[in-house]
Amino acid sequence: MTEPTFEAEADDESRTLLLTVTGELDASVAERFEGEIRAGIFTSEATRLVIDLTEVGFMDSTALGVIISAKNVMRERGGLVVLRRPSPTVARLLEVTQLAGDLEIEA
Repeated sequence: MTEPTFEAEADDESRTLLLTVTGELDASVAERFEGEIRAGIFTSEATRLVIDLTEVGFMDSTALGVIISAKNVMRERGGLVVLRRPSPTVARLLEVTQLAGDLEIEA
């Protein structure tokens, strides 16, 4: 398994938080993934959370649950979550779980 890395960057002007993720997202790192998202959300005024999944080769349902939780938090503050460039494997997971239509996906 490739140990994931997380890099957060806030843009106060556009009220966007960009979280770039590399590696694999599964149950063993879900708590850390959620912590990174929550830290970014709660230390910024962002109304748009962009999770860049370009370099994520694998994601399981646990990590997907973290994204759904983030979507709910962002919705409460009038915002949204955008998944940027999910890999074919991650895009397939979104299709199979029927979440592709429930989340904004940026190609």
